[in-house]
Amino acid sequence: MQVLGLLDGKGALAVQDLKAELDRAGQELAYTTVMTVLVRLHDKGLVSRTKEGRRYLYAASRGAPKVTRGIVARLSRTLFKNDRVRPILTLLDDDGISDAELRALRSAIDGKLQDRTGKSRS
Repeated sequence: MQVLGLLDGKGALAVQDLKAELDRAGQELAYTTVMTVLVRLHDKGLVSRTKEGRRYLYAASRGAPKVTRGIVARLSRTLFKNDRVRPILTLLDDDGISDAELRALRSAIDGKLQDRTGKSRS
């Protein structure tokens, strides 16, 4: 999930680039471990790869966001017993969430409400 999240929207990245991103996030994994994860994600159709010189560049495939949403939905159902609001409320209880993250959450909620309001008026 973390590797897919790093690939989402960043374009194609090499294994060493992803490893560096994971290291910065506190996930210090061996190069071969990152490569194995990417190969498995590629085999499942969740990432695409293109050859550049001697290395491969990996990018999230079109189906990756749908799969990610499905995994998160299953995890949420399991942890929160189909209470769809609980995970968001849990975020609000996290003292580690930054002001910028709270503003981004507010903006996303406001945008969703605005979309629904606009659609219902159409």
